[in-house]
Amino acid sequence: MTRGLAPSVGIVGGGILGLTAAYRLARAGVAVSLFERAPDLGGLVGSFDFDGTPADRFYHVVLPTDDRIRGLADELGLGDRWRFRPTKVGFYDDGRLFSMTSPREFLTFPLLRPHERIRLAAFVARCQLTKEHDALDDVPLDAWLRRLCGRRVVEKMWRPLLDSKFDGRYEDLPATYIWARTRRMGATRDRGGREVMGWLEGGYQTLIDALERRIRALGGEVRAAATVEQIAAEGGRAAGVVVDGRLHRFDHVLCTLAPPVARRLLAPELAALAPADHCRYLGVVCLLLRTRRSVSPYYHLNITDRRVPLTTIVETTHVVDPERVGGHLLYVSKYVDPGHPDHDADPADVERRYLAHARTIFPDLRQDDVLAATVQRARVTEPVHLVGGAKRLPDPFAVPGLSLASTAHVYPEIVSGQAVTGVAERVVPGILERLPAAERAAA
Repeated sequence: MTRGLAPSVGIVGGGILGLTAAYRLARAGVAVSLFERAPDLGGLVGSFDFDGTPADRFYHVVLPTDDRIRGLADELGLGDRWRFRPTKVGFYDDGRLFSMTSPREFLTFPLLRPHERIRLAAFVARCQLTKEHDALDDVPLDAWLRRLCGRRVVEKMWRPLLDSKFDGRYEDLPATYIWARTRRMGATRDRGGREVMGWLEGGYQTLIDALERRIRALGGEVRAAATVEQIAAEGGRAAGVVVDGRLHRFDHVLCTLAPPVARRLLAPELAALAPADHCRYLGVVCLLLRTRRSVSPYYHLNITDRRVPLTTIVETTHVVDPERVGGHLLYVSKYVDPGHPDHDADPADVERRYLAHARTIFPDLRQDDVLAATVQRARVTEPVHLVGGAKRLPDPFAVPGLSLASTAHVYPEIVSGQAVTGVAERVVPGILERLPAAERAAA
């Protein structure tokens, strides 16, 4: 599929990573062809038709400090479509709701004793001041939190949060997880100490659609509903991709799928060369409700009462304009292992159980408040890097003619649009270096 003298790159995956890479490569004069199995683009950050009105498939947030994603939107002419608002953060524990939004609420937080709040504040400040993560990569998270925050703070706050986020498995996580999250969220507070979060009008789908248009305008090819059956090999290197039984040849292939999924597509001789995958992965099960009124006073609710087996409840319409999405959107979510039975459970059963959990927290949520409901699930959404993970990040260029770049390369950052865009920005120069020199020069 080489077009003239321009080098060609085939891209597997139409999420934000694949589309950003395709856009950058097309701008560099590369003939790009992108293949996405789903009928629409965007992957986990995309929108879907939710009872007649588009809505984000899963909840996402953009922070004022997300310079990569905001810069990309500016390039695409979307810079005037950001909307940033201060939000509230809550905790649910022992059957009660608590706000933890302002510095004053932090210092009077009833779940912790006064000296424990001071110790936690010192811990947060330490994370903000620690700019390098190398020394934390080999430090087990639980022991680090115990040493810096104290046993009771860990038992009362950190352990329930980690249990809900990692489906009960967090004993082998590095200290970088909380360090990175604390630094990311701490940089978003306004002068009043409130977290400020943002939304691109229309959601990430607005950015996805703009990337598709720009890629096509640059001569690139974007194909949805095109299932890549194999990344083919020839002479010990990737030769192209097989779609509908036909081999499409490229000078280079970029696969943006998570390693467990990508490996299933590799021809045997390529799979033998692919780097080992040292991550675990999390999936997500989410009941999305459209309601006629606001249900939660918080954008994001931390659930430390483990009698409620959820990870979080997020009401995105504290940032998103409700009139743009047909009401108020409530994401009742649980992060789970890819093998968790809720991935295969009847959607009606998931809806019943998750709605009951939401009503435990918000008893005023009535059936007539719910305008629409749907269950969204994804088995592989986020990599879990283990202690020493920085030393085991996979080489994206280990296989000749092929780049394997995915969320598995997000570390020590937390997976977000900002971080995933960063993976694309890092892999593109390496691809350009590996394209045929003569053709690249001619292009």
